[in-house]
Amino acid sequence: MVKRADIPAFGNLQGVKVVVSAVSTAGPFAGELFAENGADVIWLEPPKGLDPFRWTQDGWGAQNEHRNMRNLMLDVVSPEGHEVFLKVIEDADIFIEASRGGQWEKWGYPDELLWEHNPKLVIGHMSGYGLTGDPDYVSLPGYDFTVNAFSGLMYLNGYKDGPPYMIQKFVTDYYAGLFAYGSALAAYINALRTGTGESFDLAQFEAAVRCQAGLYSKWFDKQVQEERGAGAPRDNISAGCGYYECADGEGVYLFTAGASTVKKAIEFFGLEYGSELFPEGMPSVGINSEGAPVYDGAIEQYCSEHTAAEFADAMAKIGIPCSVVMSYEMMENHPHYVARGTWVEWDTVDGRKAKGATSVPRFTNQPSQIWRGCPSQGMDNDDILAESGFSEDEIAALYEKKVLRKSDYVGGL
Repeated sequence: MVKRADIPAFGNLQGVKVVVSAVSTAGPFAGELFAENGADVIWLEPPKGLDPFRWTQDGWGAQNEHRNMRNLMLDVVSPEGHEVFLKVIEDADIFIEASRGGQWEKWGYPDELLWEHNPKLVIGHMSGYGLTGDPDYVSLPGYDFTVNAFSGLMYLNGYKDGPPYMIQKFVTDYYAGLFAYGSALAAYINALRTGTGESFDLAQFEAAVRCQAGLYSKWFDKQVQEERGAGAPRDNISAGCGYYECADGEGVYLFTAGASTVKKAIEFFGLEYGSELFPEGMPSVGINSEGAPVYDGAIEQYCSEHTAAEFADAMAKIGIPCSVVMSYEMMENHPHYVARGTWVEWDTVDGRKAKGATSVPRFTNQPSQIWRGCPSQGMDNDDILAESGFSEDEIAALYEKKVLRKSDYVGGL
């Protein structure tokens, strides 16, 4: 168990109290960003059922997205849990919940009630389809791949003339988590300035729509749907842009666009820059130009004679954007990953070692820190409720009524 006073003092958000009620990915990721920057993040977990992130993929999702958090396993739907929750958020700065649209209000927690108990509270509502709109959609559960489909992202991905592909892994969940984190911070700054709390309605599908580079505006303007498969595996605008397989069976993603880059690439691959096929000043080799198959053919010939690493290294030496398509095996010991310390280890609460990605970004004066692994179920119940004014007898009674629960389960099978 960890008391608030036991949390190390670090990061730009030390002293901030955040309560997060969410399972799986989007909401927890928003809370994790606070936790890695020093906030006291209380993960509110329901005592009935099991957060799927604790067991899927051997529990590694939970280990990475619940680091540094404290866990309160509380039945917020019960009358007793209702009272407990309202006490817990009295001194909180931010509360983020992820559920079907309007779920918390149905449970008896309208924003106005929360503000009666804490006028400065920032309240974040995350759902697949939002709090308002078509009632048939507001009530739908949100899941990354279905939101992926509804937002138009899935339609864009796959190969031309083929079916749409799912985008791996949990892209719309992480979009939503980033939006929730930034929105909560913006509202928190305003609450500090004005003393008045805020509430936001974050629909995960809208976060995914927002992150599509305005392609929908091309539709509104000219009724042009972005073609599926742009860049899969080759760009649909320019030759010399896309995936190329090399002699070792591994691949690279190459991008040659821009006048200076195109000049360097054409000359590197043994073609005549300034010729009729490749005139001077060309910004790219158009995919439908006569030079396109000649250019791609030269690149493919070079690939057939070199490994992916050799190809990427040759491009790096002349300043052309290119990367080996990396697997986790390649990433683990890659010199740049190692030099930056991208991979870090931490101790789990059940005595193991975990290894994953470091905090992003890197702060100079108030660096992030990982001081604890994912907590077990209800691990911090007693400390959190004692800090909210509950006595030992009151806490014991809540366990007896099954309003509180705890177990040693952290994650995995």
